[in-house]
Amino acid sequence: MASTVRTDMEVSSELFSNGCTFWQRVLLTASLFICGRPTTLVPPTIELVPASVAVGGSILLLVHNIPKYLQSLFWYKGLIVFNKVEIARYRTAKNSWEPGPAHSGRETVYSNGSLLLQNVTWKDTGFYTLRTLTRYQKMELAHIYLQVDTSSSLCCDTLDSAQLGIDPVPRHAAEGGSVLLQVHNLPEDVQTISWYKGVLSTKDFKIAEYSILTKSIISGRAHSRRETGYTNGSLLLQDVTEKDSGLYTLVTIDSNVRVVTAHVQVNIHSK
Repeated sequence: MASTVRTDMEVSSELFSNGCTFWQRVLLTASLFICGRPTTLVPPTIELVPASVAVGGSILLLVHNIPKYLQSLFWYKGLIVFNKVEIARYRTAKNSWEPGPAHSGRETVYSNGSLLLQNVTWKDTGFYTLRTLTRYQKMELAHIYLQVDTSSSLCCDTLDSAQLGIDPVPRHAAEGGSVLLQVHNLPEDVQTISWYKGVLSTKDFKIAEYSILTKSIISGRAHSRRETGYTNGSLLLQDVTEKDSGLYTLVTIDSNVRVVTAHVQVNIHSK
């Protein structure tokens, strides 16, 4: 076992010193980190590397906790899984990937499931879905929301520069810590602010709702007593665990019943 570990480190050192690309380094570091950890039953999660990207840049949708006995995986643009929006698929038996109908020629899939988007445009903003399938036909889904920064671009008049946004502070937290989902640019004359765990804004996933009129906060079914809502729309997650990782959805409604939605990805890692 000692010789195997030494060989892995020698290979990694060679790659890091011989002109390895930035994305290869990210993937190699992640794979070495995963190999050194015990197998867990934590579902797959996705992390954006870097955390934000501007038009024309590249971003890696880095996958963690790929299931054991993986047979194949699929990437989709959006939340719905069907062939028309499939970006690409990877098959472990062939150790290769193939593009899908939604592939634009700018995406690359790696053997650890991660997806690289290059030369991004504002049209790449939105949800991405990863579907994994094991040899025992067990299927799992993971979602992430990508917001492309268009502040320095002249091509995107359709996007509001003062749009509702959320920043996780810190972007990466250890179990037992706290994460503040800090809200920016609340709509004018907002009347209600609601937080949901996941991408579905239904009662079963509601964490809390704040009413401007009554100045009251009502806990939802998904409230774990570790969340605190603030009047500016921000949400504090305390004593977090790996299970708190994933997407969170903020929904605001103004006096004209105009609904505005924003999403944020939370990443929690074990100590």
